[in-house]
Amino acid sequence: MDLMATKDDLFEDMARALEAWTTAASEALTDPQSDLVWVDDEKPYREIQHALAAAGVARETLAKVLSECFRGLGHSFLVAMDGGTALAEKGRLYVVDEHGSRIGEGLHDDFVGYLIDTGRLPK
Repeated sequence: MDLMATKDDLFEDMARALEAWTTAASEALTDPQSDLVWVDDEKPYREIQHALAAAGVARETLAKVLSECFRGLGHSFLVAMDGGTALAEKGRLYVVDEHGSRIGEGLHDDFVGYLIDTGRLPK
């Protein structure tokens, strides 16, 4: 059986990455015991930790905001791939499978639909 990567496979990978980064970032910014070995500069994280704690901002609140920001970044990347940015004036880039077939147009809209269909984004 010849397995092929699909558009939904790409979207699932993207969704999992968004979830992982949301969790990692919200923990890093709210937990003073967080191991920040993966960051370039620990100081701004510690400063934000203190500010969020002083303001009483819950981790869940921060996670909602970060999730929306990361989702927006992913959406923006797909808009660029779909020809919806200034990049299209220079030419188009396409996501293709291992056989050279395009996985489709309208990736940015389809990604939002995928998030809704998988229960990751409310309708």
